[in-house]
Amino acid sequence: MKKRSKSVLSGKGFYIALTLSVAMVGAACYFAYTQNTDEMTGEVNSGFGVASVTSIADDEQDVARIQTNVTKPAVSSSKAAETTVTEEETAANAQTEQEAGNESDSSEDVQETGKQSITFSMPVNGEVLNEFSDEELVKSKTTGAWQTHNGIDIKAAAGDIVLASGSGTVSSVENDPLWGVTISIDHGNGIVTKYSNLNSGVKVQAGQQVSEGEEIGAVGETADIESKEETHLHFEAVKNGSYTNPLDLIQ
Repeated sequence: MKKRSKSVLSGKGFYIALTLSVAMVGAACYFAYTQNTDEMTGEVNSGFGVASVTSIADDEQDVARIQTNVTKPAVSSSKAAETTVTEEETAANAQTEQEAGNESDSSEDVQETGKQSITFSMPVNGEVLNEFSDEELVKSKTTGAWQTHNGIDIKAAAGDIVLASGSGTVSSVENDPLWGVTISIDHGNGIVTKYSNLNSGVKVQAGQQVSEGEEIGAVGETADIESKEETHLHFEAVKNGSYTNPLDLIQ
C-alpha cells in the first residue's frame, strides 16, 4: 500500500516538475522576447525617428543660416551703396553750387572791373559854351523857346577832329533832321555817348569797335536846331536810358 502510494506520488511529482519546467521556460522566452522587442523598438525610434527629426531640424536651421547669411550682406551692401551714392551726390551738388557761386562772383568781379576800366575824355579841346541843364529849362538862341539842353556844347572850329570819348562800339551813324550828322557809341554798362553837328567826313561805321581817343569825324555846321550858336560840337551822354551830364563821366 505504501509502495503504491509512493509510485503514484512519484508519477505526479514528475509531471508537476515537468509542468513547472515548461512554465519557467515559457516565462523565460516571453521575458526575452519582450526585452528584445523593447530594445528593437528603442533602437528603431532612436535610430530613425529621433535621428530623422534631429536631421530635419538641423537642415532647417542650416537653411535659415544660409538664407540669413545670403540676405543680410545683400541688404547691407545695397544700403551701403545707396549711402555712398547719396554722399557722392551731396558732395557733387555742394561742389556744383560752390563752382556756380565762384562763377557768379567772378562774373560780378568782371563786370565791376569792366565798369572801373571804362574811362572817358573830352572829344575835342575847347570851352564849354552851353552846359547840361538837366530838367531845367533854358532859352534857345536859335528857336527862342524854353527847353532843356540835354548835352554840352564844346567850342571848336569847323573841321576840328572829333575823338571817341571812350572805348566802345559804334551803334549808329545818321543825319538827324535837327542835330545834323550824329555818331552814337555804346560803351556798355548802359552808357551811350552822342556826337552831333559833325560834317560829312565820318571816319567810322555802325558796328565798328573804337578806342578812347580814336578819331571818328570832324566838327561841322549841320545841326539846324543850334545854327545860331558859335561853331561847336554838341556832346551828349545817356546812362541807363536817361540823359546825364557828360562832364560827370569825364571827371
